[in-house]
Order: sequence, then structure tokens, then C-alpha cells
Amino acid sequence: MAGEDLADARVSFAGLVGDRVFAFVDNRNHSDFPWMTARQGRDMILFRPRFLDPPPVNDPIPDPSRYAVEILSPEGRKFLLPGDDLRQFLEKRYTRDLRLRFSERSMTDARPVSLFGLATLRSLSEESGVPIDPRQFRANFYVQWQDDRPYFEDQLIGRELQVGEVVVVQVVKKDQRCIMITLDPDTAAPSPIVLEKVARDHDGCAGVYGAVLREGVVRAHDPVYLL
Repeated sequence: MAGEDLADARVSFAGLVGDRVFAFVDNRNHSDFPWMTARQGRDMILFRPRFLDPPPVNDPIPDPSRYAVEILSPEGRKFLLPGDDLRQFLEKRYTRDLRLRFSERSMTDARPVSLFGLATLRSLSEESGVPIDPRQFRANFYVQWQDDRPYFEDQLIGRELQVGEVVVVQVVKKDQRCIMITLDPDTAAPSPIVLEKVARDHDGCAGVYGAVLREGVVRAHDPVYLL
């Protein structure tokens, strides 16, 4: 569903606390990616979730009650998680057989965290000829590197980064992209040219994944150091 900007967040070995802790499994999808996402119903990214009482960033192990979520549908209807109303609503909307899954460990695609260079965003927008919202790439960290070359983050594979005062992340692989990066986060309108450019000119990748080596709290505008 829709992402959100955060002023601060706790980063654990499993990812950002609270990130992707709920997911809907498509019971008829027996692949290694069984989730119901905007790949199957693109207006799913217009649903806006928010924690009713967010886990505090200074609490390394939040109480389960802090994960209660309210979801606002594009039409303005509200749902609560945990609860079964949203599952039933989405099953009818997308004609899917779904079940809700919760895990305190973030249910990410490949690695616990993702990073994306703002210079890469600027370059892809120029290459594709369309304005691109950074939220289309659904990254955890958007970074203005001191080296402002596009795709600078690709050179960091295998290197360690310190984010803020404590958190250390090792960059482990490029981020293989899919149709999600074509969807406008405010309208769900697709721009296929974005994925076409990434697939043809950048081996299908944009941004990088990282493994968390040291946990802690990060804040917006924290410096990022190459170790």
C-alpha cells in the first residue's frame, strides 16, 4: 500500500521497525512471491495505512499492541488491522482468495533495507522523459550522495555504510525492479517507459539492497558515511 515519510525510525537486523509487517497472501499463488500487491491490482497503492499508536523508535522490542493499523481506502472507507473486514473487502475488489499475515520481521522482497540515490532518480526522469516521484521506488533510504553521479550506489556493493550515529548497513546487491516503479503513488496511473528504460539500459536494476550490521535509530537528514 502507500508508503510514508518518517522523521525517524528504528532500524533492526530485520529492517525498519514497522515496515511491511502486514501483508496479504494470495492463496492461489504458489510462487516464491505469493503476496497480493499493486502488481495484481494497481490501485492498491492508493490505500493509506497508519499506525494508531506507532511503536516508539527508542523501544527495541515494541509491544504487539503498538502495531494496530488504520487503513483508508481511496474512496474514504476506514478499516482496522488486526481485523477481517479489509481482507473481505480486498477479496471482492480484486477477486482473490487472500489471507492476512503479520510478522514483526519486515516482509521485504530480498534484503532488510533498500537505498536509492537522488541523482539516480533525476537521471531516470531525464532518460524516460517523464517526471518520477521518488515514492515510486519504495525505498527505505533516499540519499543525496556527495558524489552526485547517477547510479553511484551501484559502486558500493560489498561496502559498509554508517547511517547517522549508530546504524551500519552493508550494501549487498542491486535492486531488481518490476512494474511497481511505473505507478504514480497519488493516482496509480502507469508510466511503462520508466521500467522499459531500467530494463533496457540498467540491467533491470535501480537502487541497492543492504543488510543491517548494527541496529539503532536513524533520522531524516542524517549523514551517511562510507566506512
